[in-house]
Amino acid sequence: MIKSKLAVPAAVAAIATAMLALCSSAFAVAGASPLRTSGSSDLGAATGTRSVVLTLAPSDPAGLKALAGQAGAARLSKGQFEERFSPSTASVTAVESWATSHGLQVSSVTPDRLLVTLTGSTSALGSALGVRFDRFRAVDGSSYVSSTGTATLPASIARTVSAVNGLSDLARAHVDIAHRSATETPGLSFPTSYTPQELNALYDAPGAQTGTGQQVSVIATGDVSRPKADLATFEKKFGLPAVTWNQINVGAASNETEGDDEWDLDTQYSTGFAPGVSQVNVYVGHSLENTAIIATIDRWVTDDLTSQASFSAGECELLASLGGLVEGLDPVLAEAAAQGQTLFTSSGDTGSQCPAVVAANGIPAGLPGVNYPASSPNAIGVGGTTVLGQANEIGWYAGGGGTSLLEATPAFQHSAGGSFTGLERGVPDVALDADPNSGYDVIVGGERPVRGHARLGLRDRARHPRHRGARSGRLSTPDGRLTRWTAKRPHGD
Repeated sequence: MIKSKLAVPAAVAAIATAMLALCSSAFAVAGASPLRTSGSSDLGAATGTRSVVLTLAPSDPAGLKALAGQAGAARLSKGQFEERFSPSTASVTAVESWATSHGLQVSSVTPDRLLVTLTGSTSALGSALGVRFDRFRAVDGSSYVSSTGTATLPASIARTVSAVNGLSDLARAHVDIAHRSATETPGLSFPTSYTPQELNALYDAPGAQTGTGQQVSVIATGDVSRPKADLATFEKKFGLPAVTWNQINVGAASNETEGDDEWDLDTQYSTGFAPGVSQVNVYVGHSLENTAIIATIDRWVTDDLTSQASFSAGECELLASLGGLVEGLDPVLAEAAAQGQTLFTSSGDTGSQCPAVVAANGIPAGLPGVNYPASSPNAIGVGGTTVLGQANEIGWYAGGGGTSLLEATPAFQHSAGGSFTGLERGVPDVALDADPNSGYDVIVGGERPVRGHARLGLRDRARHPRHRGARSGRLSTPDGRLTRWTAKRPHGD
């Protein structure tokens, strides 16, 4: 399926247009360049209220980067992180003063002081940033709002702000969901789809390790009332304990249901793989827009309730950088790593192609590119395999992966070996069954279709020694704790 609401040629053109803008404003804050699609018609000035999220640079960026990637580093508490790395209160005050002087409201400042959300009319916001917000109509008939020029900040805060998100509606993540094909694949024979118990048997899950007493977290968006109901149905269907659903809403309520199938997968199998967990914390953002994604992940990090969370969405890394997400979210993920928290995130289901420009699962249709935040050195990118039977597993052709164009190779990948070149960050880090032809039984809207996904369940499986890898070697999670990966049998990845 197309991973954008816009047509493929339009998505490609958006990348090209934004790249040209970036080249002409090399010293602009990340996310400041306009995003537009080729052939769009300018319908004039946009009206209404709009919010942007400013990411402030940590007080010691180099020190945070070193700590986040350090093997065996002691886990920081929330207070210790704020003391050592949070932006100063003076920096926040300077941003607040500039914003209010332009008639903008400071909607929120996160506890770690990394994110400042500003809200105001499109005219006031545009005036403050030196741009105008217009509404555009794309060639496919859809419309979006975007800035018409490169945003600028005054010298008093320019060195404090590392990224701005929210200048274009095009800057948003996409869920990764794959459906079983109605046609057979020549030369391949697939087993039946898997229940939670069957998947645990497939991967030799130690029966005593059920996650007892632990909590898990899922990053979601929109209206999750259906996934909540589906989880209860799923538990009854497969004889699993009822897990407490703890919903943490971040931002305004929303009726968006775009990711419901994905949140069904995540909540059902995160708890299904670890039936002893006491609670699933579902962090719910307003939407898949970059501004909401950053705020929601930051809330999980600053709450610090769990050491793992799943986020099964992402966007083409290049677009994510041009829209401000890479530079805006990377400091938050570094904070997570410093606190011993790991975000497990999908590498996508579009093969080596940019997810914004792929026509179907893994079918090349445009520019190569990896998913972000899977490509962040402070996250674990999870890819997919195809299961052909017990002890017979190969790499899934549509599993996302490749080499980052922007992120450096993290320390834990330096000795990965195999086909990995080590020139830049490689994605994915780990993989398990994701092909919908050998997928999972999931309750969706009370029914039982089959789904596949290039991420599901790895945060739970990573705790089990017999689930830790496809080959010998040494890798580590982003919090710096090294893990020895021993090959029990030849899994494909």
